[in-house]
Amino acid sequence: MHPVPAVAPRPAQVFSTARVPSAERLRAWEEHNATALIALRCRTAGGEDFRAREDNLDLGRVQLARVRTTAHVVKRPAELIERRPTDSVAIYVSLRGDAVFQQAGRRQTIRPGDLLVCDADGSFVRGFGHGLDELAVRVDRRALPDAVDASAPREPLIVRRNEGNPYGRAIARLVGRAVGADGTARPDEQAIVDLAAALAAGGAARPAVVHRALACAGIEDRLHDPRLSASEVAGTVGISVRQLTRVFADAGTTFPRYVLGRRLELAYGLLTGPDAARARTATVAATCGFSSVAHFSQTFHARFGVTAGELRRTAAKRG
Repeated sequence: MHPVPAVAPRPAQVFSTARVPSAERLRAWEEHNATALIALRCRTAGGEDFRAREDNLDLGRVQLARVRTTAHVVKRPAELIERRPTDSVAIYVSLRGDAVFQQAGRRQTIRPGDLLVCDADGSFVRGFGHGLDELAVRVDRRALPDAVDASAPREPLIVRRNEGNPYGRAIARLVGRAVGADGTARPDEQAIVDLAAALAAGGAARPAVVHRALACAGIEDRLHDPRLSASEVAGTVGISVRQLTRVFADAGTTFPRYVLGRRLELAYGLLTGPDAARARTATVAATCGFSSVAHFSQTFHARFGVTAGELRRTAAKRG
């Protein structure tokens, strides 16, 4: 488990149809999604004007997106799957507007707050009669643990908002922070893989995978708190501190090392984000759960090879 990469993390990339001629927008949208997420066929009812924006973050084995569009319908037909397979699991988290999902003759309504998990290489139709605002995740099947069946999920899984599914809630929070309004918190890719595995396996994932996924999500929720402790996270997951220690040891790290890495990753995002010019080192340190500015500065420089102030000034000049 390596939450902070050796190279500087890349920010989310934005695609918009705003400057694309109206007659070319659907084609441009299809071409973008074929590269960034999943190849789809798109159409609007009666040739209505189509507008869309997509914020994409490529983590390697996982692709994330925040998708906002006007009304349209997308299809993933068999011939397109054959030409552009993904060998992936797709997860969609609805934020606004009812949507329709149809596969194998079964039609279901997805409402705001619901989560859909499906085989990205299964033929389907999705309709957004009043527009779309959702989070999208594509996870390479080769990244999933061996214990997860290669065909999982065998049927589309819809997690309703009121069901309280811990994996669904956790993945929505992680992805939302990464490609949401601020987009500063680059997520731990392995945590998303583990949560996707728990969802796709329908509860049949190995306990170690489930525990690690929930622990990482719990840590993410409390990174700002300098009092965050192993006992608190273990209690949230429902395991002992000894078990939690073993979970992180099996992943090649320790609880304190993992928390430090995630805090530094969050700090990097804040110091290179749109508000970098106003991001003071002491404020960033406190926001990321460091009780000592000196400790933050030392560990940040050791990890990234640049001081927080230097990084902030460079980002501000680029902006």
